[in-house]
Parts: sequence; C-alpha cells; structure tokens
Amino acid sequence: MLLSLLPSFDQTNQSRQHGLHTMGWSDLPGDLISGIADRITEHADLARFRSVCPSWRSASEAHAARRRVPLLLLPTQGYSRVNRRLWSLADDSVAEIPVPAARGRSFLFASPRGWTLGVANDLAATLLHPFTGALESLPALPPSFHDDNQRILRDTVWDRSPDAVVVSSGKGAFFCRLLPGDGRSWSPVAGCSQAADRVSSITYCDDGTFYLLDKRAGKVTAVDGATFAVVAAIEPPDLTMPNSWLVPESTLVASSAELLLIVRTQLVDRGYFDSKRVLKVYRADAQSLAAGWSEVAGDMGDRAVFVDHLRGFCVEANGVNGVRRNCVYVASSHEMVNDDYGLDVWGRYTVSVLDLADLTTQDLSLGNLLDCMCGRFWQWPSWCMPNLTDPN
Repeated sequence: MLLSLLPSFDQTNQSRQHGLHTMGWSDLPGDLISGIADRITEHADLARFRSVCPSWRSASEAHAARRRVPLLLLPTQGYSRVNRRLWSLADDSVAEIPVPAARGRSFLFASPRGWTLGVANDLAATLLHPFTGALESLPALPPSFHDDNQRILRDTVWDRSPDAVVVSSGKGAFFCRLLPGDGRSWSPVAGCSQAADRVSSITYCDDGTFYLLDKRAGKVTAVDGATFAVVAAIEPPDLTMPNSWLVPESTLVASSAELLLIVRTQLVDRGYFDSKRVLKVYRADAQSLAAGWSEVAGDMGDRAVFVDHLRGFCVEANGVNGVRRNCVYVASSHEMVNDDYGLDVWGRYTVSVLDLADLTTQDLSLGNLLDCMCGRFWQWPSWCMPNLTDPN
C-alpha cells in the first residue's frame, strides 16, 4: 500500500532529468503517516515502519506511546510448536507470534529489553528475540540447573548486558561473555557462593552493574558487569512484621540513578485474612550504595512497576497507554489439579494490580487470560517489552 503512494524508480530518474521535484519517503504528509500507523497491529511491523526515516518516526510517536505496554509471555502447552502466546494488558487479547528458535525450548524467560532466554530439558540454552528474530547462541547451562522434577529450571532467573548473560538456579550465579573471541562458557560469579548465597532475581542496569536479589531476605548484591566480581552488598532495610504468618517478599527495580526496593507481604497460610498487609518502598542511591536504604515518602510518580518471578521494572504511565500510575502489576501462576489422583496438573496465570496509594488490589485475571493454561509441569509467565530498536 505504501509503495503505491511513491513514485517508481524510473519516474524518479525521469523527473530528475527534467529538473522536477521528486517525492521521497520523508515527503509523505504527517497525518497520512499517522493514520497508517494507527492501523498497524503487529509490534515488529510498527518498529520497521518507524525506522524508515525521522519524519515517519515523529509522525507515529503518538501511536507508539499507546503501545508502550508490557506483554505477558505465556508458557506454551506444546514445546514442539513454533508459535508462542503473548497476553496484552491493554485489551486482554492473546496473540500467537511465530518464534521458530523457541521450538523444543520447554522453558522461556522474557525480559523488558525484548530478549528471551530459551532452555530445553537437556539444558541447551539460546537467547532469542521474539519480535526481531535475532539469535545468540549460548552453551548448555551447568548441571546444577537440573533436578528430577525440573523444578530448578522453572525457577531459573537471568538477565543480560550487551556483553554478557548472568543466570542463577537459586544458589550462586554464573556468567557467560558474549563478545566475539571470548570462547563462550559458564563461569561462577566470584564472591557469590553457590552454597550460601540465595539468588531469586537478577537485574542488569545500564551503568554496567548486575544486581542480585534475595527476595525473602531483601539483601542486594552488586556485581561488576566487566569483571563479574562482587563490588557491593546492601543489607535489607529494618522491617518488623506485625504477625509471624506474614512473610516479606522484595522486588528490586534498578536504574543508573537509583534502586527501588518494594517490600510486600504474603500469607503463609491463606486461610487467614491479611488484615495487616505490609507494603513499603525504599530507595538507594546507585552512586552511593553504602548509604543503604531510605523509605520513600509519598508515591512513585507517573510510573508503574511490573513484577514477575524474574525481576521488576518501571514503565511510564503516560496517560495514553492505559498503565496506572503509582501501581504495581504482579504476574504469577498457580497449580491446579483437575482429578482426584493429582495426576492431571495444570497451571493458570494471574495478574493483579496493587495501588500504592490505598493498598487496594484489582484482579486482572479475567477474560482471555483466564482461559489460558499450561500443561505438564506448570511454569511462570514473564513480562516483556516489545523493544525492537535496541536488541541489546
């Protein structure tokens, strides 16, 4: 459709020979470009559309702003399938996108940078980008990532920098360099013991630091992204639980300027009513980690935090993308048994949004998301941002 609006190559040459003005890609009217952008439904198509030239990118900015909403990657029921499912927070739609590199990868772990870690039952690992088709080969994960029930694989956490990947099975951490000539292999992170250090979340920050979090203890370990040595440790903030059955769980959000630690409670015994729920937000200066945490007064401003079992990250609540400001969106899953013998086990996915202003919670696990299930060994869903302009 777009090509029909432009002059052909022969027409352009003839016009130049006669000294006539020719129409180029950047000469199309802005309202026409905007109207076409509004009709594009696929993220990859929109990214290609906006990369044509600066004028197209500018004219389609409003449409792109409406699309800056995380998508939830849902584990598939058929690991040999090419298509994988994405749930949209914006309209409760479930779309299937072709990801040929994911075939045979039983476990997929998404990230806000667009990259996804795919792992097979034999620990073969691949970095893949569902929206661009880009691939990065990885060596098989260390044997410590496996157990008889695949429970370790399900709880694997990871993140990447432009130059390396860091992964953990829950104890200690391993890194693999991605630069050419480095000879890709997994090496333990120095100073992060597999025997003692619990790792339940890994977050890479653009300042070159990987942050490893123990969610239950609230302890954060900073790892240099070049040397892969521990450079700092932040002890958890002082927090007293009002009742013994309330268990704190932390989520870390990292940026080059600050770290946010969101501490919330969940019930060990869900038969009790959570009448004394605790939720605190703490801040640490990324340039002065030794100063520790200070509690955040007021709210987080015009942003929301999206949380899954891997990590937390911030998204701008820009007024047009439907994201609620000062809220936490939590994606999880739970096991369901459909028979009397415990043999027919399924996983269902849940998304809830917690308003930090009044601590009210809204369940978003309705409609199409409610109909999605995962068979065999239930897995965690994970948030991804359809980032197509910066594959790293």
